[in-house]
Amino acid sequence: MILTSLLTVIFAFMAVYCAIFIRRAAVRYFIFFAYIAAIFFVWNPNETTIIANYFGIGRGLDFVMVLFSVAIVNGTFFIIKHLNSQHQSITKLARHMAVHEACSPLRVGDTPSVGAK
Repeated sequence: MILTSLLTVIFAFMAVYCAIFIRRAAVRYFIFFAYIAAIFFVWNPNETTIIANYFGIGRGLDFVMVLFSVAIVNGTFFIIKHLNSQHQSITKLARHMAVHEACSPLRVGDTPSVGAK
């Protein structure tokens, strides 16, 4: 009962967090309802077995593990995509700064930024 209550609080907090801070509506609603479904399955674990049997999986826990595996792989791809996007932004910024420094004329008393100490 303690674990059920703790998981309910955690999933409810994450559902509210996602509802507030995720910008894209489709993603926000999907994740929000996934957390609500998780709360339902925490309180009704036999329902996972019924759903698992419908999909040809023997136990509800096996079904949940398959769903978690898919979620982890999906999350990993989203993180890789985000990191690649950040890498490209940093590269563009570095190129812009390098061109800006190379094209800006030195004023009297300025020292070049390359090799200067």
